Amino acid sequence: MKALLKFLAVVLLGALVFSSFIRIRPDEIGVCALNVGRRGIVQEDYGPGLHLAIPFVHTWTRVPSTVRRVELTQDPRLRSALGGDALSVQSSDGDRVLVDLNLLYRVHSGDAHRLVQDTGPGDNHVTVLKNLAADRLRAVFGELHTEEFYDSRRRYEQSRSALETLRAALGPRFIDVVDVQIQDVAFDPKYEEKIRDKKLADQNAELSKSEALANAENAHVNEIKIETENKKKKIVANAKRDADAALAAGKKDAMEMMAGADFYRSQQIAKGNLAKAQADAKVKAARNEAMAVPGGANYIALEAANALNIGSLVLPTSVNQLWFDVADMARRLGAKQ
Repeated sequence: MKALLKFLAVVLLGALVFSSFIRIRPDEIGVCALNVGRRGIVQEDYGPGLHLAIPFVHTWTRVPSTVRRVELTQDPRLRSALGGDALSVQSSDGDRVLVDLNLLYRVHSGDAHRLVQDTGPGDNHVTVLKNLAADRLRAVFGELHTEEFYDSRRRYEQSRSALETLRAALGPRFIDVVDVQIQDVAFDPKYEEKIRDKKLADQNAELSKSEALANAENAHVNEIKIETENKKKKIVANAKRDADAALAAGKKDAMEMMAGADFYRSQQIAKGNLAKAQADAKVKAARNEAMAVPGGANYIALEAANALNIGSLVLPTSVNQLWFDVADMARRLGAKQ
């Protein structure tokens, strides 16, 4: 019996000792509250390891030291235990927009005990985070026009503004907001149809602009083609003109050369004629001189008789037939012996 009591005492003592310590893991911060004496939160954060936790004397709270994510989304499958519904925003032009986003946060280093003192133990601070975020983010994203929610650049710019706003609001609550990540946006079905029609009209307008630009470009290309053809024609015409001018100049030179040759030939012919005429004149003058000497009259009479070409003369039958020779006729024409 005594042995059993001793065994039970050892077991109870071991259980008491085991329950009098708490292990804080590497990704946690320990916050201790005293339930006796000076009650309240101990103004100190406890790091990883074993810490005294006497039952009914100490109450411990584990606070994550790593970055945590809170999903605000319409899809429950993408939502963890910390998450909530998508953020409902009214745009600046009065349309309702649902924004799916992730909030990344962590507890200020060295301020976990203040966080627990401010919001209470457990994940109460997450509720504070979501409530403050909803109010601030509705105001920030409500500055956008509905169409700007389609613009990823504008959404990102506004998410940076939202991040600074949340940091300013949650910093005094010992929560450091690391990032605001917009995952998706959804619109009222009627508005989506209106936006779709408007986008289609805008696309058609852009298409018309593109077609107009293409037509203008084609017209410009045609102008270039026409200008090129005109330049080609002009080049051909100039080449033909230059060729005709060169040919005319060649013909002119040839004609001038021919005219020069004709002129030279005419000169030579004229010179020949002049020389012949001069020779004939000299012959005639010599003949005249010869006729002027004695015996010239006989020669002239002889030439005259020969010029008559009379071989014989036949007289009428009633007269005795007479024969005349040239010499006799010359004498009759005046020639002297």
